[in-house]
Amino acid sequence: MKEEISMRKIVMIISASILMIGEALAFNAFGHQAIAALADKYLTDNAKKEVKTILKSDMVKVSTWLNTLRKNPELAYTKDWHITTLNANGKSTTMAENDGVVALEKAIAVLRDRTNQSDSLVQASLRTVIHLVGDLHCISHIRIEGNDATKGFNYKSWNELTAEGKGFYCSKTYDASWYKLWESRFAGRYNFFTPQYYGDDIDIFANEKKSEYEKGTPRFWVENVGEDVVRALETFQPGAVVPVQMSERQEPVHNRCMAKAAYRLAALLNEIFQ
Repeated sequence: MKEEISMRKIVMIISASILMIGEALAFNAFGHQAIAALADKYLTDNAKKEVKTILKSDMVKVSTWLNTLRKNPELAYTKDWHITTLNANGKSTTMAENDGVVALEKAIAVLRDRTNQSDSLVQASLRTVIHLVGDLHCISHIRIEGNDATKGFNYKSWNELTAEGKGFYCSKTYDASWYKLWESRFAGRYNFFTPQYYGDDIDIFANEKKSEYEKGTPRFWVENVGEDVVRALETFQPGAVVPVQMSERQEPVHNRCMAKAAYRLAALLNEIFQ
């Protein structure tokens, strides 16, 4: 009953939320749009038709809508949907009502049973799926029990420059954020692209493994991203001094996560709307 009430509240403010779309907190708004654009590229004709009919729009335009819900006091609890928590062994076992992977699974269940659901609930659920598949592939949105660093932290960034014949030298260090590294730093460089162009660029980078990446369930997906989290935290820790060049080496990890999100979103929707 509680689950039904929470979804009904969301349905009540869909129209208002569409008018309030703003910056997303994972991959930034442009990153979400690129994921949606790339996913749309791989939808079957039937899935594309069904998605457009349900949304009365397209995936790119609605890809950031879920972030607006937290602005409504009655729906502030949805802020927890953007994050999921793995256990200390990196496994997704949570059944917490407001955990992101649980919210995603509930929304998928509504889509699978859409003939028995209201049109507005189906639309809300599809919007939720489009957004959360992206969110749960952002490294800073994965928590691991017992690892406080996964909750976010600042570190020092060291601008290590090379001068030929003079070795290395260092400019002034500055505070950098674990969140901003994964949510806006890399995607923000492509704001002059269209979402489709950015999606195509990511596709070129990762397409040879598309058939491998698109497999699995939401639980498997977040565990997969969790492995990248653990590897990244070997370099980034609270108080660590990290050369900018080392940060830049994480961009392929970021792009791979975006590609996985797009491929998996398309495969999921193709299966649901076959």
